[in-house]
Amino acid sequence: MSVWLLSIEALDPSDQPVTLRFATGEYHDPGAHRWIPRIQQPGLYKAGLFVGDLIDASRSGYGKTELINADGGLNWLADYATDGREARLLYADAGNVTEVLVGTVARVAFDGRRVSVRLRDPVELLQQTHPGNRYAGDNVLPDGLEGTGDDIAGTLKPRVYGQVRNASPTLVNSAKLIYQVSDQDCTVSAVYDKGHSLTDGGAYASLSDLESTEPAAGEFRAYQGYMRLGSSPEGQITCDAEAPLTDAGDVLDQIATEAGVSVGDVSALNARGAIRLWVTSETTTAALLDQIVTSVGGWWRIDSSNTVQAGLLAEPGTPVLSLRDHQILSISRSATGAGSNGLPVHRVTWHCDRIETTQTDLSGSVSDARRARLATQHRSAEASDSAVRTRHPLAAEITVESRLASRSAGQQAATDVLTLLSPRRDSLSVEARVLDTVSVAIGDTVRVVTPRLGYATGRDLLVVNRTINAEKNRLTLDLWG
Repeated sequence: MSVWLLSIEALDPSDQPVTLRFATGEYHDPGAHRWIPRIQQPGLYKAGLFVGDLIDASRSGYGKTELINADGGLNWLADYATDGREARLLYADAGNVTEVLVGTVARVAFDGRRVSVRLRDPVELLQQTHPGNRYAGDNVLPDGLEGTGDDIAGTLKPRVYGQVRNASPTLVNSAKLIYQVSDQDCTVSAVYDKGHSLTDGGAYASLSDLESTEPAAGEFRAYQGYMRLGSSPEGQITCDAEAPLTDAGDVLDQIATEAGVSVGDVSALNARGAIRLWVTSETTTAALLDQIVTSVGGWWRIDSSNTVQAGLLAEPGTPVLSLRDHQILSISRSATGAGSNGLPVHRVTWHCDRIETTQTDLSGSVSDARRARLATQHRSAEASDSAVRTRHPLAAEITVESRLASRSAGQQAATDVLTLLSPRRDSLSVEARVLDTVSVAIGDTVRVVTPRLGYATGRDLLVVNRTINAEKNRLTLDLWG
């Protein structure tokens, strides 16, 4: 007989750590732990990954388990602290116990005859506003680097991740013409006035040096994310800067770490090269990670240990198991191509080499080539396959707004993604018994073997979403490949 088990870490009324254990029926634990047979509805739990617009895959979103409380026998739970603590859903069958998922309790709700244990979506950790700093507005001019109450007080300080090009820095001291492009360490490599490059007078040694020593007329000097001008500007001031970490994976690691979350291997993302990401307004950590993986043709998710896993979208790998016809309860195919219309992709356009400030009002000394570049926010790289268009006249196109720093990197990304998405790519939904699929994780590859969709010889597919229906002992896999 199969039994669902739910364990929850908690603090009792005396703030002592305890483990609460519940089951769908009688369960004899080899470790002699008591499992209370109070689970009425084991739950519906979902998990997935973010892949931008390259394929149709939804984010993770966990559910809940309902406990029987018709007799008030679980009212004591109100005195236990469970929020933010680990919960584990297990499946016991024929003496074997398999861990199905690990989550974090969001809350325990009492609803009439039931108690609902709701698990928090792991991504929720990163859906909060990303940590940042704001200007105090306490300058006593001519001194200070925080602006005044009449200009930038309370506004978010800018921050450079990777690189930034032609960004408009914030004026933090109007008396001394001091600007800031990032509240974290970075190297300011160039400063422009109406597009004309100012002379670099050399780096300052400290903030006190920055405030006390004025550059020569027509020059700028910088320290970390600050720069000071030697004379009043004629027009728009912009700058180029670079943080210590520039490769996509390293930047993703930095951002997640700032939010208090660890990160797995990012070497695949680093292979795409440097990115340009400049934060000047409030945003969430997840939105920043989205921009990075979208920029490189990648994916990310947060696993049960609250670790961000990320990589490049690729062909399905080595199958961890085979699902055969007798194991499949239902199967449907929604697309045979990765395009938005369910067809293969014949053209991929990658917008890259981004500048932050486009300009047309420029100094007369600015070259024609630089004028042309400053008029457009990005450059584009394109990869196409006419044979796909011949076979599929309605074949789709994909355009990616990327933060990759160079056009050559954008070209490689576009070429790689076209190679991946131009062939036939099937999107499936497969429902099977939990016992047959319980060990499958997001990002694994499974082989589907069934004559129902012409897969008699088998097709390898990537798991992009997983839904556990514990009540029916069924698991639905969204597959792609």
